[in-house]
Amino acid sequence: MIPEKRVYLKPHSFRAEVPMENQSNSSFKRARTEQAREQRRNVILDAARSTFFEKGYQNTTIKEITDRAGLSIGTFYLYFEDKVDVYKCVLLEGIVLLENHLRQAVSESGVDSSTEKLRIVARAYLEFYRQNPEYFDIIAVLNLTEEELRENRSRISREIDRKARDVLKFVQAVVREGILRREFPISDSGAAATGLWAILDGILVLFHRRNLTLLKQDLDKLAANSIDYFIEGMKASPNQPQAS
Repeated sequence: MIPEKRVYLKPHSFRAEVPMENQSNSSFKRARTEQAREQRRNVILDAARSTFFEKGYQNTTIKEITDRAGLSIGTFYLYFEDKVDVYKCVLLEGIVLLENHLRQAVSESGVDSSTEKLRIVARAYLEFYRQNPEYFDIIAVLNLTEEELRENRSRISREIDRKARDVLKFVQAVVREGILRREFPISDSGAAATGLWAILDGILVLFHRRNLTLLKQDLDKLAANSIDYFIEGMKASPNQPQAS
């Protein structure tokens, strides 16, 4: 009698029987790991933001950030290169919030006049400052040198530049609309938008440093008058209107 031949499954043969389950488990674990990493990064970012707001950039240390986050200094360096890197992340966050605030203010106003839209932009910027004075200190880049801000042309530095340009492009679009509507007989919407923003930035920096009190100037009146003077200057321009 011929003995019955037995077949034994090798371990790898058994694993091959359930590839989809293993793939699913692997994807799930990877997703959980990525989610955990993102949560840990956000904890560090939240701690950094709060510490920067309270103590400023110069007086903040990485140890203070990690102590606040309840994590080790080694963990910090898994997510950020240094203090400048995490500061830039908060800076980018502030620029995005500012742009959204300006766009929402103009959108919700329902006005058609480009002149009035520029006034709304100015008021919205002042409102953003009052609601987020700590962010303004960071957005105005009062604590970083030019070299630190654009160090190594990192991804975050490029993103900051891009979002800052988006804010100016939004203001420029309002000016260009005014040119097309023949409200502003000027030829360079980019220069006009940059000039307008420089006025607002300058006024807010003066106010932030308490210089307006010394000069006995009211923030709202000074901003409103300055924008009106600028707008009247555009309207009085002898240049032919072009949508540049």
